Amino acid sequence: MSLNRKKTDTAAPKGGAWKKNLIFALVILMLAAALYFGVRAAHSGKGTGLQAVVDFGGGVSETLSLDKDYDYLYDVGDYVVHLQVKDGAIAFQDSQCPDHVCEQFGWLSKEGAWAACVPAGVYVVVETTAE
Repeated sequence: MSLNRKKTDTAAPKGGAWKKNLIFALVILMLAAALYFGVRAAHSGKGTGLQAVVDFGGGVSETLSLDKDYDYLYDVGDYVVHLQVKDGAIAFQDSQCPDHVCEQFGWLSKEGAWAACVPAGVYVVVETTAE
């Protein structure tokens, strides 16, 4: 019984082909890194360009910038509402209302996002800043 084996060449491509492949891969990696860091730089630095409008009813409202982290406590009669701005987003952190549904809205960071604490009569909507 005779086995015929073929010898396969697993060495690198002959000539300069492997060097060209390596240079091509490095160029693609450099372009990907430049694109990644360019997008990150464009989305950071000058802030989010968003603000939150907090409406207390009866024509009373306050506009909060989402560019600066800050905690806000509002005494709205029967309840105290705690809103927190952090990392370009706003959320109800605590409310003394009976159901705490407002706290479940989570972090609002996109234009048009909203949350409400109905028992306290506090409504928050995120909108683009007028520049």
